Amino acid sequence: MKPKRLNWWAFQTGFALLCTFILIIGVEAQVVTDGLVSYYTLDQNDTVGDTVKDLIGGKDGTIVGEPESIEGHLGDALNFGGKPDCVELPIIFNIGEKPASYEAWFLKTPDSRIGWQYILTNKTNFFDHFFRLGFNQNTGQLRYYTEQANNIRKAWVTDEDYADGKWHHVVATREGDKAQVYVDSVLVKEEEAMSGNLGGGETNWNIAQDGNTDGYLIGAVDEVRIYKKALMPEEIKQNFESQGLAVQPTGKLSLTWGRIKAAQSYR
Repeated sequence: MKPKRLNWWAFQTGFALLCTFILIIGVEAQVVTDGLVSYYTLDQNDTVGDTVKDLIGGKDGTIVGEPESIEGHLGDALNFGGKPDCVELPIIFNIGEKPASYEAWFLKTPDSRIGWQYILTNKTNFFDHFFRLGFNQNTGQLRYYTEQANNIRKAWVTDEDYADGKWHHVVATREGDKAQVYVDSVLVKEEEAMSGNLGGGETNWNIAQDGNTDGYLIGAVDEVRIYKKALMPEEIKQNFESQGLAVQPTGKLSLTWGRIKAAQSYR
């Protein structure tokens, strides 16, 4: 009796799937998806014309000005040259009194310490509730700002200056009246924050400007992530070490299956 012929196509398909499975489980650190609301890789592959894709929440942003695409921490990043360079985002979610975390990789050079500059904000005007994450006036010190209506606010800065020409990872959290800033997975500042409404449900958000067409960033930003929870220290370290969710040849991630874990917006 002749042996059964091997189905070569089935063998190749099975082998490819096995290799893909091994590749995925072999990734030591992947992005935390629990509570992840929006994710902007700022990679060229995730930008179509002036549209920057939100690969988790579908809240795509719009590039304003001419920020330059450069090599980032992972794949590509956007290098902002000041006004009018920024990315305008739609309403992401209603933070209100609930916890939240804001995360990005950034690079600033020593000669970029000019005025107030911001990485991420949900501010549209001075009469609303909002947060701001950026840099103190004329320094590379990170500044975290939470404000409620009628100019009631809490604002403070980090001790260290990060305008050193190197990539740094920042995470800012708020839960209740406690706010924290982590740089390169290390807690560098913990201070009081506004415990009340921080808005976000009725105002647009922005990358690289303060929300009032001012405070434009001079520097590069990569891997912007927004969470509807306060990330824990071990989660921040995981994201700091992360190469994304599923590794692609470009070093960026494929989030097709990541939408399964996408968190619902606050209502």
